[in-house]
Amino acid sequence: MIYKAPPFPKRLEVELVSDCNLKCVYCPRHYVNDLTGYMDFELFKKIIDESKEYKDMIFVLHRRGESMLHPKFNEMLNYISGKFKEVQMATNATMLTDDKFEAIVNGLNFLSFSLDTPERFNKTRLPAKYEKVEKKILKFLEFNQGRVKTQASMVKTSDTTEEMCIEFTEIWKNRVDRVRIYEEHSADGEFGSLIKPRKERKPCVMPIYEMLVYDNGVVARCNHDWDSDGMGNVTKNSLKEIWMNPKYVDLREQHLAQKLTDPVCSKCDSWYPEIGNQDTGEVIEK
Repeated sequence: MIYKAPPFPKRLEVELVSDCNLKCVYCPRHYVNDLTGYMDFELFKKIIDESKEYKDMIFVLHRRGESMLHPKFNEMLNYISGKFKEVQMATNATMLTDDKFEAIVNGLNFLSFSLDTPERFNKTRLPAKYEKVEKKILKFLEFNQGRVKTQASMVKTSDTTEEMCIEFTEIWKNRVDRVRIYEEHSADGEFGSLIKPRKERKPCVMPIYEMLVYDNGVVARCNHDWDSDGMGNVTKNSLKEIWMNPKYVDLREQHLAQKLTDPVCSKCDSWYPEIGNQDTGEVIEK
């Protein structure tokens, strides 16, 4: 593997909202305080404007919160529309209302619904109700007509049975383009930790592949860096300046040498060994 960062990240995650309207029992939000932010629209436009020359990159519009809570959600999707090869987003679908449908189809290429089996959903994704959320999703899918690729995902915890995974797959496999069942992480309060970590550690490709910008402009190490000082701040420096700053360079060197002293990466089990393989867990295509 050639471990060298390109001039600009190949994948950029932008957190529109860190706030959330649910209290899912297995969400790492339980270990972070004051996640109530909404990205300023001008900051969002600055990020898009700096990135738009890199049209082949993958853009992701979510992270720690529910993106559809943003009051300018439609405007943000309209602003990014057509500027990149692929724009992705995940949602709990509770805010998936008719007035957002057109903006979603115009702005996204991929939309993932974070769900559970009907019986477990009402216990794990409080205070949402499965019947209401399912109805919203089915209405969108009818409007969508396959224009945006869709996914239904479920978290597999220590008490998830094989029967539950089969049930979830059967419910959604003919409704969406793919079903994803992935392992719970951070259950012990350590971000990125897994119950069954991989035995052989390898350099993680995230520091050379992806950049993540939180709602306040802080650049995180990756999607498992939930609560830290980050790698820089887009309100103070450009994305390219942060991407090539000494802190980022040092982190890449730590991974390549497999001598991790970084307080986040050294405790993480959810590292990615190769570019293009950022889907953890089982992915079931149609």
